[in-house]
Amino acid sequence: MEELFSSKAEKADDAFNRYYEISKREFYDGELAVEGGGTFDIQLEKAMANPVTIIHITSRAEMSYRRNSSHIRRNKAGFRVIWIVRHGSVRIFRNHGTCEIKAGQAGIVDSDSPFKAVHAPDGDLPYDAFQVVVPPDLFFRHLNEAERFLDPFHLDSAHGEIARSLLELIVRHGDQLNRGTANSLGLALLDSIADHLRVCNFAMPQRRTITDQRMAEIENYITMHITDPDICYERVAESCGISSRYLSYLLTAAGTSFSDLLWKNRLPKARDWLVSDKTSHFSIHEIAHMSGFKSASHFSRKFKAEFGCSPREYRASHCDRE
Repeated sequence: MEELFSSKAEKADDAFNRYYEISKREFYDGELAVEGGGTFDIQLEKAMANPVTIIHITSRAEMSYRRNSSHIRRNKAGFRVIWIVRHGSVRIFRNHGTCEIKAGQAGIVDSDSPFKAVHAPDGDLPYDAFQVVVPPDLFFRHLNEAERFLDPFHLDSAHGEIARSLLELIVRHGDQLNRGTANSLGLALLDSIADHLRVCNFAMPQRRTITDQRMAEIENYITMHITDPDICYERVAESCGISSRYLSYLLTAAGTSFSDLLWKNRLPKARDWLVSDKTSHFSIHEIAHMSGFKSASHFSRKFKAEFGCSPREYRASHCDRE
C-alpha cells in the first residue's frame, strides 16, 4: 500500500494541518478534531485509487470528522463511503439517526448528507479500518439497494466472505495490479457487498412520520454540534431547513425545548470528560470550554443543577472511590 500520511513522520506543529489537507484531497471537505484532547497519532495508506478509492486508517487517538451543510454546498462530492472496521469502532451521527460500526462490521455513509463520524481505538488496540470511497455512478449501478441501509452490518454470509477476501487481496497486491485487473476486483468488491445485503434481506427501518423525521434531524444536528458554544435556535432551524416557528412547534409537540435538548446532550459529555483517563488532568475551565460552555461559572451552575454537586466535587468523589 502507498503511505499517504504518518503523524510519526511529521513535526508535531505541522502534522494535523497536513493530515487535514490530505483528507480533503482523498475524501471531501469537512472539520477534523482530536476528541478529548488526546495525542494526534494517525496513519493513512492507500490500497487502490480506481475504480474505487480504498484507504486504510489506523489511529491511537479518538478522532472526529464532521461534514455539515456549508461544506456540502462548497464541495458537493456525491460519493458514498463504505466503512469496514477491523478494530475499535466508529460512531456515525446523521440527520436520520445514529449508529455505531463495531469491529467486524461495515456501514455506508452518504457524503452529501450532513454527518459526524467519531472513530475510537479499543483499549490498547488502535482504531483500524478501511474506507471504500465509491463514486456516485458506481454506487447506483452496483449498490443501488444499499441506499436504504442506515445500520451497520456484519459481512458474515458467503458473499460477505468473498467481499472480505477481495479486500484482503486488494490490500496485499493493489499497488502491483494493472488497471484492468484493479477495475475488475474493485467492481467485484461492490457486487459482493450488494449480494450480501440482498441475500441477508436486512429489515428496512419502519416508516416514520414527517414530525418524527424532523425531530430526529434536530436532535442529531444538536448532537453533531454539541461542543459548539455558538449553537443557537436560529442556526439549528436554518441547518435543518425549517423556520424558527416550525422548530418551536415541533419542540412543543414533543414536550421538550431547545435548551432541554442542548443540556441533556452537553452535560453528560462534560461529566464523562471530568473523570476520563484522557482528560481528568484538564482544568474545570478547559472541560467547560471543550463541552461548549462559554464560561466555567455557567458550566458549574448547570452541572450542579443537573447532578446535585459541582464539577469539582464530582471529580473529587470519583477520585476518592478509586
